[in-house]
Amino acid sequence: MSRMARRAIPCLLLLSLALPPSGRADEPTSESLWRERPPPFRVYAEGFAGAPRPGAAIETRLGVVPWFLPPLDPSAERKAALEQAASHAAARFASAGLRAPRITRRDGVFPLYFVRDLGAAAAQYGPGYGEIGMTEALRVAEDDWDRVIAIGEVDGFGPDLGIYPEKVAASGAHELFHGVQASYAHWSGHDATQSHEQKWVTEALPDAIALWGIEGLAFLGNPPFDPRRRFASGSQRFGKALGLRPYDYPLDMRTAPPSMPIYPGGKTAESRQQMASYMTNSFWSFVWQHSLPAGKEWTPMSRALLLRTPARGTASLREDSVAWTHRSLVEYHPAWVGGLYDALPAFIAWWVAYPDQVMRSRRGEFAHQRWLGHAFVDGCPSYEINEAQPVVSFKLAVRELAAACVRVKWTGAPVGQSGWPAAALVAVAADGGGEAALDDLHVGIHGSDLGKPGGFTDASTGLPAIAWSGLSLDPLNPSRTEGETVITFTNVARDPLATRRRSYDIQLGVGTASASGQVTKPADAAQAQPASRVRVPDKRRAVPAVVAPGKGRPLQATPAPAAGKDDCDNATMKTASATLMGFASRVRERPAPSMQAICLGAVASLDRDSLQPPLVADVQLKLPMVPVGHAGPLPGAEVHVDWRDPALGGRGKDGVSARTRDVRLEVEESTLGFVRGRYAARFVAAKHGVEGELAGDFLVWRAHADELRPPGDPLDMASSDLLLTFAATGKDVTQMRAQLGRRGGERADREPTGDAGGACSLDCDALRHGQVSASCRSALAELYEACGDHVATDAAEVRALATWMLRNMPEPMRTEMVGQLVDQIMAMPSAMREDWARKLRAERDGNGPGSPKNPR
Repeated sequence: MSRMARRAIPCLLLLSLALPPSGRADEPTSESLWRERPPPFRVYAEGFAGAPRPGAAIETRLGVVPWFLPPLDPSAERKAALEQAASHAAARFASAGLRAPRITRRDGVFPLYFVRDLGAAAAQYGPGYGEIGMTEALRVAEDDWDRVIAIGEVDGFGPDLGIYPEKVAASGAHELFHGVQASYAHWSGHDATQSHEQKWVTEALPDAIALWGIEGLAFLGNPPFDPRRRFASGSQRFGKALGLRPYDYPLDMRTAPPSMPIYPGGKTAESRQQMASYMTNSFWSFVWQHSLPAGKEWTPMSRALLLRTPARGTASLREDSVAWTHRSLVEYHPAWVGGLYDALPAFIAWWVAYPDQVMRSRRGEFAHQRWLGHAFVDGCPSYEINEAQPVVSFKLAVRELAAACVRVKWTGAPVGQSGWPAAALVAVAADGGGEAALDDLHVGIHGSDLGKPGGFTDASTGLPAIAWSGLSLDPLNPSRTEGETVITFTNVARDPLATRRRSYDIQLGVGTASASGQVTKPADAAQAQPASRVRVPDKRRAVPAVVAPGKGRPLQATPAPAAGKDDCDNATMKTASATLMGFASRVRERPAPSMQAICLGAVASLDRDSLQPPLVADVQLKLPMVPVGHAGPLPGAEVHVDWRDPALGGRGKDGVSARTRDVRLEVEESTLGFVRGRYAARFVAAKHGVEGELAGDFLVWRAHADELRPPGDPLDMASSDLLLTFAATGKDVTQMRAQLGRRGGERADREPTGDAGGACSLDCDALRHGQVSASCRSALAELYEACGDHVATDAAEVRALATWMLRNMPEPMRTEMVGQLVDQIMAMPSAMREDWARKLRAERDGNGPGSPKNPR
């Protein structure tokens, strides 16, 4: 106790006799007040005693007590608005199951002390007194204070009142949550320490739940608070509320970013570290609000707060906070059962898509480049790919518990209605981390963290790699994102505390192929057939990128002769990849044509000429296995050429088909991700039935191993969308682990079993069991109608329908295409497969559109 305080005690005691006592024994308890709907609050505007703050409007009373001055405009309207705001937030906190706050009651309610200036703060929670009585006088001398919430007039009703009137309400809710924190063990409430190692939790968490706490509040006559409406302008002044911090620096802020565009006043590393810690509220909003089922937002927090353990000392505050975050997610989040290993990558992908998918705005700071500039202050490099430059390779460094990004744009020709060619992405650890480094890497596009495919290890080099293929990188909102798609790379280990900085070699792109030359079938006098010649024009084409073990299928070196086949193949590959990942529906500028529509459109008007136009060559290149690192000649390639010439005769006589192994194959580059090279094939009439030469180049993606290595955990194969959709049905996500494990890692369920969380299930069983919402049944009524009550269409019937559909196609092309089509259709979700089969049956039986029984 200070000497001045000791001398002042007698005076305080005498003066306090004239003042009323601070409370009564018959007052309601905090818990009983908290259970009222809404909990009652009252504003007191006479000032209060509290710990002094720099810049605050304070005077000294009784010689020793710092007294915050009353506001200049304590109008009844302002006081009523503050009381309503606190009660509104408290009711929402209580509805989430949170305990009553540690706030000293007054007059049977929770008090709010409205003062003139708190010193650059709209509100604060901490030690103080609203009045001084005998008891308080003694406690002041012993440094024993009540716990109070104060509201500052200068900042709370200051320059932001016009653009963000709810700011003071959000600040009050933030401090209210500090009071809630203080009612749990090992939470000190407001973190006034100068150590910023835990403020990304202790201060960012209250910021996040405060915004949720005031949703629906009509403050000072404004419409009910909706963050999407209030913040849609993207003003810089909303930066702290939204949480526009750099996420290419560690989540726990162990390293301060060099700059923060939203915070130009951050001249020191410490100031930037503190501001970024507060602005981690965007992460907390995602994990405990946006990624929980509707009506369950923030409800696990009442149990999560109980998991806090005693801090082991300042040196480990960061580790304590990381451990608590990870454990609370593992134990109480229905989707992120892997803790930060699941949640952080999902958040990063979601955050990049936040302007379009949540805010539906690209104004101000939501503009594409500005938004990325906030999230990735070290930059987000841009790469263009096209037929001439089909692949990009780059090194990528990612900090621990942080992310990096690249922007990609396809500047070549689209593949029909299906858009960009399906892409592949291959990652190799560049820091010697091996499989562990690949296990820590998470890739996200279009707002979702991708599931992990199996990795592979090259036998010749021993290098492990992981590859994603069939990726649909088409931008969802091209006019808003400058025609680019953002790919995120997040680095977090299964044990987050063991995460270390990682470096990777990334290869990203599509395949290409070309063929040119001339081939002639000599005249055949015995068959009375003239000579037949085809010229193949030199044109490089994009090829969908598929990473598969072994040698793979022949590479289509020329556009497929059948009209629409390339478009259908590309759409099918992209749809199969998206279905496998379980992607949810996304906000798009315009609806994307479905794979089903593209493929059915391609076959709707098939005839002999459109299946294989006369004198149009079909050239395919079959490659041998190419060792990683090989450059130079390599034997074992084969080239096929087929065409149709009506001059040779009628059906069955007009086809020409030839194969040659006389191929000079020159490999220019062979990496773990792709093989690039050139070829020249020679045909000799006496040996091959035709004569001539064909030459071209190629770039093909594939795994350089015969087997894929399964992921470390079967759940790794599921995208964040799939995990969220599964959890939204109320099922235990760990059930999915068992299902994926039983499938041997080949693929996840073809489609989520329900449509909660945004994605309409395309599974007939889900429809029959009532797991499809009314809105989905209405939106996709025609598709669901195909499910019916009949036995599911099996592969044999699909083969029969495909054979009928391609009945006019000559062999051997028909057999090959039927086989491919069966694989594609059986990979579809069951509702899409049944719809395809229904329409083909109708066409076959004469009941389809345009048939005599059903004219168009």
